[in-house]
Amino acid sequence: MDEATDWTLLARYLSGECSEAEKAEVEAWLASDIENRNMLASMKTVWETSEPQSQAANVNRLWEEVAEKAGIATESEALHQNWGMVIRVAEWFQPRVYPVLRYAAVLLVAVSLAYMSQIFLQSDLAVELEQHAVENGERDEIILSDGTRIALDSGSLLKYPKTFDNDTRDVFLSGEGYFEVAPNADKPFVVHANHAVVKVLGTKFNVRAWQPDQKVTVVVAEGKISFGSEDGSVEDAVVMIKGQASSLLANGGPSEPHSVDVEKHLGWMQNEVFFESASLSEILYQMERWYNIRFILEQTSIATEQLTLHVQAKSLDDVLELVSALTGLDYEREDGSVRFKSRD
Repeated sequence: MDEATDWTLLARYLSGECSEAEKAEVEAWLASDIENRNMLASMKTVWETSEPQSQAANVNRLWEEVAEKAGIATESEALHQNWGMVIRVAEWFQPRVYPVLRYAAVLLVAVSLAYMSQIFLQSDLAVELEQHAVENGERDEIILSDGTRIALDSGSLLKYPKTFDNDTRDVFLSGEGYFEVAPNADKPFVVHANHAVVKVLGTKFNVRAWQPDQKVTVVVAEGKISFGSEDGSVEDAVVMIKGQASSLLANGGPSEPHSVDVEKHLGWMQNEVFFESASLSEILYQMERWYNIRFILEQTSIATEQLTLHVQAKSLDDVLELVSALTGLDYEREDGSVRFKSRD
């Protein structure tokens, strides 16, 4: 989608009326930014819970119901004035047929969320999130207000509230992090990572959620977690216990949990990483962040070649020699980059 979000297309997506091309467009938009997925999740809630109406809807009452379900307050007089345009849009959709009414309700929420986003961000209605970014070539650790400890790999970004005042403790991860969650049976801890969500009460687990391949992998080191798609149902989620891993692609549900060597998955915290049948592009992407350098493949077709290797606290030169030996490629170091090319 363009910078100007196509709200009608999003409502068509929720109603199942999209063509395959339109569906692909929406899913690419969802994958590009976690805020997009959060917005669609609010729209989906309204779509799935709107009640049938046997007669023409009172639009103002409809908005009150929709706003309540979407978690948006309506008490402020200033907010009511700003809804004027949105209400007029909804009146055009005012129907007697239930599916169309529900469609209009979703459009109402969509337009409203966009129109009011700046107001919410500047008001007490929005939870202000802190950001903790880790530079390439670095690693860091952060302790949240509830005592939860999180180790973050190079190039990772964590968003979190200063204090957890809601019913759940929600944080947002892009990258890789190892979580030691402080127990709180009354307030579940929820990690949103790309298109996936991990829910726990108090346990230890690792989340890998890098943007390029859109795959999210979770490994449990202690305790039990629930793992599923951000926009999926509870029934689609899997329950994982100590020693198990599961992965979730951009489309579909999580894989069946299976036993793994947890220490191998946590090796990144000791400058150690295991790649088993991993694509060359995945390996180089990890090494780019670790060594803060850019890799260039002259032949992009080799990016999908599968390799198995173990990198343990090696210098960049050692890694380059290892990759060169496994792939049969030569390499040249340039300013801030390394170019791999076929041997003459």
